[in-house]
Amino acid sequence: MHHKGGTGKTTSCLQIAGILKNMGRTVLVIDTDPQANATLGLGVYPDSLQKHIYHYYIQRCSPSSDSVLLSDYIIKTLSGIDLVPSHLDLVGAEAILYKNPDRYHILKKGIDVLKNRYDHILIDTPPFLGQFLMNGMIAADHSVMVFSSDVFAIAGYDHINMIIRDIKEILGVDIHISMAILNRWNNPSEKTETFLEKIQHLFGIKPDVQPDSLQDIRSQLEDRIRMEIPEVVLVAEGRDVSHSLKQGVPLITLAPDDPSMSGFKKAASVIDTWKARGK
Repeated sequence: MHHKGGTGKTTSCLQIAGILKNMGRTVLVIDTDPQANATLGLGVYPDSLQKHIYHYYIQRCSPSSDSVLLSDYIIKTLSGIDLVPSHLDLVGAEAILYKNPDRYHILKKGIDVLKNRYDHILIDTPPFLGQFLMNGMIAADHSVMVFSSDVFAIAGYDHINMIIRDIKEILGVDIHISMAILNRWNNPSEKTETFLEKIQHLFGIKPDVQPDSLQDIRSQLEDRIRMEIPEVVLVAEGRDVSHSLKQGVPLITLAPDDPSMSGFKKAASVIDTWKARGK
């Protein structure tokens, strides 16, 4: 499973991991983002670690790569969710990976060896194109896109579709987006004033043509996504999400009545059916 898009992707990854763990599933989170937000969100400080995914990628590019196992980099977290942690050092691995002809499949090879140990493996990828996003998408059985409620969401969707086409053309690997999570998708009737509208109101300017509101953009994106992606889940704005990430404790434990929980639970149940179908 792969997540794409801003901090919303990490939030979704960790909350879904917590719900799956609460359901009695065995869960591994693999943090492949140099920002290490998933690592921090599970209560682990990257600078306190002796080894992390940077070392895994580097070792997989060494002459003794066949003896390097992803399982050697797994740590336990307080929530009971297993983690392959990340670190800012991971940025430095990009140049080394370019010298490896098998660079796009490094993560997949590591996961294939240990995937039978877990009911679910969630890969938190960077929000930008590079070796680690490509590795995450190729390693995942199912890709999940997480959209935040902002004006850049449509552009982000077009960008990831371009990456998927490139992966197909260059590597011959088919990537399918199995689910979209629309994060912070609140009351559809709410009207959000755009930056341009605020400027116009400030200076008393009456526009000849009314610009699209954020809600209009949301509606356009949602309509398009529902036509193109099999599963679409809306997640409401949460009250305790940031508190959950700071504490390193999933919402299911910290604040099970949080408004965002119903959406995250639905997403987790969809993901759990993928395992049940053996896909």
